[in-house]
Amino acid sequence: MSEQGQGGNQVVSAGRGTLLVVFLTVFIDLLGFGIVLPLLPRYGAWFSASGWQLGALMASFSAMQFLFAPLWGGLSDRVGRRPILMLGLLGSAWSYGLFGYVSSQGREFQWLGLGALAWLFIARIGAGIAGATISTAQAVIADCTEAKNRGRGMAMIGAAFGIGFTFGPLIGAVCVSEDNAVAMNTAQLQLMNDWENQQQPVSATEFLQQLATAGAVDEASEAAVKQLLAEPLPKSQLKSVLTTPPSGLPGYVACGLSLLALLLAAVKLQESRRPGSSAVHRGFHPGTVLRHLGNPRLSVILGAVFVTTFGFAQFESTLSLLTQKFGYSSRWNYLLYAYVGFVLSLGQGLLVRRLLPRIGETRMALAGVLLMTVGFCLIALTGLKVLPGAALWAILPIIVIGFSSVNPSLQSLLSRAAGADEQGMVLGTGQSLSSLARILGPAIGIALLRQGAAFPYFLGAGLILCGGMLVSRIRLNPSATAEGEQRA
Repeated sequence: MSEQGQGGNQVVSAGRGTLLVVFLTVFIDLLGFGIVLPLLPRYGAWFSASGWQLGALMASFSAMQFLFAPLWGGLSDRVGRRPILMLGLLGSAWSYGLFGYVSSQGREFQWLGLGALAWLFIARIGAGIAGATISTAQAVIADCTEAKNRGRGMAMIGAAFGIGFTFGPLIGAVCVSEDNAVAMNTAQLQLMNDWENQQQPVSATEFLQQLATAGAVDEASEAAVKQLLAEPLPKSQLKSVLTTPPSGLPGYVACGLSLLALLLAAVKLQESRRPGSSAVHRGFHPGTVLRHLGNPRLSVILGAVFVTTFGFAQFESTLSLLTQKFGYSSRWNYLLYAYVGFVLSLGQGLLVRRLLPRIGETRMALAGVLLMTVGFCLIALTGLKVLPGAALWAILPIIVIGFSSVNPSLQSLLSRAAGADEQGMVLGTGQSLSSLARILGPAIGIALLRQGAAFPYFLGAGLILCGGMLVSRIRLNPSATAEGEQRA
């Protein structure tokens, strides 16, 4: 008995040390994610992305996670968690470095026959493939925690995301100017060709009228022009501002942080896959997701994961464009995202980690559904201008704390419902469905936002309510969970 107890203590000690390293690794990597994400819609608009191109650019990251999350999860069940996490960090560094280089070039940039917008797509696709290893980080949590503490362990990933998403935007705010991006097509850019030495001042109204003769001006760009030309500027100065490429520094900083996380993982991260857990190997194939969806223990949980993430994805993909409609500069947009990350880190790191073991995953998820529904309805009212844009600072915590409650609760339920020999693959399927939701979210959310500023958020509220109905149907078999723990 004493030998078993000592062995058990050693496992717990090693598990806690590994959890700390995973937390730090995910945190540093997500600093880079938090630097790039708030800028992406605006950078895409600066490079003259159309509506569908902008939606596709936002969705490309998640599309790759949809394809690769189960692959990395299943592969980590075979070869171990450590090498997969390190490979993902290396890919993140490359992708962020490419993003930094391309985003600092002009609209006419060409490299290997591809323009700047095409290279932005490549950078985001690479980042999505590399970032799909989050399912492997979740598998590390499952390896190192018991069922009763797994929800708290999953909340650590959320806390790392929240803290990284707090400081990432703060770092990004230092790297950008106060200027807003103005999306212009080729004909609109040609209007400024002969402005090089002209000192004649131009007002916001005059400039918008000139742009309108060569194409439509979206609402966000109109707000950016009015902010930039609060006072008339000489034409040569305005041309210089509007044709100066965005800063590549955010991408380069994100690249450096991913390399730092890679170094930390190489030196400190221990392998967490348990001996004997690889006795059953199931290589990933497209039917894996369908097999999991056909499993009665998993299907309702996976459905709830998909629907709630779909609703939230419409919010996170349109927030940057919504704030631009309210005249937020890139720097203030970063500060708002940092605020979101701060609330997320408090919600998951303090509130959820303490309450979840006491009230249980199902009740915690239902409480989060209620908060998110109320929050989405309120943010829709800001889009309708019933509430002022400044109300976002009070509304966002309601949504974020709600999502902080829903996400780790569902991840914990999913892990407990999975067998001990397929934690990586089942969590990978969950991550894959989340990614599918984040593919549809930007595509539909951005399209709806162009039709009306409230539409994405009313639809999001309806989707979250549907997710709540699925959560209320979750029935986890305690004996199956106990059996899974014995096999582990």
